[in-house]
Amino acid sequence: MIVPAILAAGKSKRFGSQKLIYLYKGKPLLQWTIDTVSALKAKGIVVISENVDLSLINFKTLKVLINKRVDLGLSESVKIALLETKGKDGIMIFLGDMPKIGLNLAEKVFEMAGEKIVFPIYNGVKGFPVYIPSKYFDEAMKIEGDKGLRDLLISKSDIMTFEWGEECIFDVDFLKDIEGTC
Repeated sequence: MIVPAILAAGKSKRFGSQKLIYLYKGKPLLQWTIDTVSALKAKGIVVISENVDLSLINFKTLKVLINKRVDLGLSESVKIALLETKGKDGIMIFLGDMPKIGLNLAEKVFEMAGEKIVFPIYNGVKGFPVYIPSKYFDEAMKIEGDKGLRDLLISKSDIMTFEWGEECIFDVDFLKDIEGTC
């Protein structure tokens, strides 16, 4: 069993306000990723911070986990997600501020999942979602700070990548990234 996990516990410092509830093309930014993950028909999770107005988001069937230690960086959300998926075959990691990742891309990573780390690339840049097989969970639990799984990914030779469009790397960091799309 593969568990899709959305990491959405950032502080949105560069954005200037809580970006996950900011409207992007008519719905909250986070809702785009939730809708994609929900369409996978797999039991997914969302790791989110306490400072997001949860009443504005429809989590559908996803299990919501609260990261109460967002000050420790992205690694804390990764660890929360990994603990929740212990005993599963792997985890497919999405970021809550990447609204252009659609079902076709998510299904492609899901279908390629196995014993290797899998992720799309665009013009040589690593994209999302990222599949991590369970054999790397213990190592991933050792990460610290705001780097996420970057160091783990670059240190492994058993990686499968495939070329995809810019949607696999598009994320929202600043208001200018999505201005005029409401």
